[in-house]
Amino acid sequence: MTYSRNRRAKNISIRINRRGEVMVTVPRFVTRRQAEAFLAQKKGWVLGKLREIRARQEAERMPEAGQFLQVREKMIPIALKKGQDVEDAIWEILLKEAKACLPGRVMELAGRHGFRYREVKIRKMKSRWGSCSGKDNINLNSWLVMLPDHLCDYVILHELVHTRHRDHSERFWKALDQVTGGSSKALRKELRGQRIMYFGPDGSPGQ
Repeated sequence: MTYSRNRRAKNISIRINRRGEVMVTVPRFVTRRQAEAFLAQKKGWVLGKLREIRARQEAERMPEAGQFLQVREKMIPIALKKGQDVEDAIWEILLKEAKACLPGRVMELAGRHGFRYREVKIRKMKSRWGSCSGKDNINLNSWLVMLPDHLCDYVILHELVHTRHRDHSERFWKALDQVTGGSSKALRKELRGQRIMYFGPDGSPGQ
């Protein structure tokens, strides 16, 4: 966010470039406080434009049909079925790969730490990594197979701890810290830097 004063400007204006940088032009007779108040009024518009830019950037980075998607150690070709777009094809690949490995990993971690759960469901989720139902069913995002192993394990352990502590109370975080070797805070911070269905400039998943 940058503010620049322009003597020729007659009104406050907001410009957002292709990189998502917000620049506010301020006339000489307008105070900084007035400019900030104007920006606050336009917050909804600014956030909407930033979302559009982010979506466009991610679409530009997404692998194309015929290219390969790296899922852990595997290189899987992206082949489109009739009426299918690239994003749907990627989710289909991830669902298959996640179903092949995540339930076994949940079983392994649960056995190691003494957790009990009913079943594991793998789903396409665009806004969360996982969840635990009141009946101890573990739901996991198929995108987890695109994360580093230690972050994937963190998400699984997070949901397993919820079988004992339903909320995010102090007891929950203490229990999670115990099963992550005292690194739950650092892992949580690292996970926040990850984004679902995001590919870096080289086509690989990134932050």
